[in-house]
Amino acid sequence: MAGKLQVLKKSGVMTLCDETGNPIQLRGMSTHGLQWYPEIINNNAFAALSKDWGANVIRLAMYVGENGYATNPSVKEKVIEGIKLARANDMYVIVDWHVHFPGDPNAKIYGGAMDFFKEISTMFPNDANIIYELANEPNGADPGVTNDRAGWEKVKSYAEPIIKMLRERGNENLVIVGSPNWTQRPDLAADNPIQDENTIYSVHFYSGSHKTSPSSSDRNNVMSNVRYALEHGVAVFASEWGTSEADGNNGPYLEEADEWLSFFNENNISWVNWSLTTKNETSGAFTPHEQGKTKLDPGKDQVWGPKELSVSGEYVRARIKGTKYEPIDRSL
Repeated sequence: MAGKLQVLKKSGVMTLCDETGNPIQLRGMSTHGLQWYPEIINNNAFAALSKDWGANVIRLAMYVGENGYATNPSVKEKVIEGIKLARANDMYVIVDWHVHFPGDPNAKIYGGAMDFFKEISTMFPNDANIIYELANEPNGADPGVTNDRAGWEKVKSYAEPIIKMLRERGNENLVIVGSPNWTQRPDLAADNPIQDENTIYSVHFYSGSHKTSPSSSDRNNVMSNVRYALEHGVAVFASEWGTSEADGNNGPYLEEADEWLSFFNENNISWVNWSLTTKNETSGAFTPHEQGKTKLDPGKDQVWGPKELSVSGEYVRARIKGTKYEPIDRSL
């Protein structure tokens, strides 16, 4: 752990830094929806991610809709358990209020956001390990937000009171805020930022769907929007990305992922990969298992064996560790 995270200007660019003011890059994994895959919340898994993978951050995806927190509030207990396990295993932990369907964080189903973040921040006051992600992926799903300045204004108006509450109660934690069009528009946030010195803006991408760009001029290109945001004075955090197409399937597109990760390394952008699941999709980090026979607990050795990892999982593990990716022989 590198202590309290802070956003500071380095070489003219807003950058995530550690407690001493040095730039820091977080690399880690996101859970899938905890209402579907709660088994990942176990000490062996967290120890494997921290020690074997070298991850310094884990993201806890707490869906609110889709049979998540709004109808199944007990999923919060998995978040609390996950926070404790992350702290015990020397990782930062992103508490993700997973706005997905519907797409407007102001929608009625998300009405418990203020109370949720107040409760967690009271339980873990000003805890340097915790990062608060207030709105996973604002989008156009009815009731949604438009992919423009007005859409961003809706997201901003939702996030500002929660940030104000956190700060007034003495919580200096890093806060992540999403943007319209499935969190692909940090450029909109850069043009109208939240007035808070420790807020960072997320970007989400899937390497099979979202192409790279060498410039900041194309508002239809996700990387271009990130470049624009950096050039216009805000910091960016890739709080979700995958090696597949945007629906989680096909690929994995590893050469394209390499291009994205090289861009992140060059610009000191932290990232979290989607996701720690045995679901039968390309972006899942583990090979699929039959219902009831999942292996999200790696066991007492606290290591997932190579053939328990999907191609995406083995690739991302290498990239988190900063080692060269060497595909395993799956023909044996």
